[in-house]
Amino acid sequence: ADDIVAQMQAFRSGERKATVMDRIARGFTEEETRAIAEWLAKPEAARHAQP
Repeated sequence: ADDIVAQMQAFRSGERKATVMDRIARGFTEEETRAIAEWLAKPEAARHAQP
């Protein structure tokens, strides 16, 4: 989860360049970003992934 949070922070700050993700990342609070990252880090999140 920490890696996801770090990447979202990098998008938000402009450190990591993107065409769309930087704008998406700026739309989330730190708390929302942490909650998303923690959910994505759970094994059951992989079961919901689409091919």
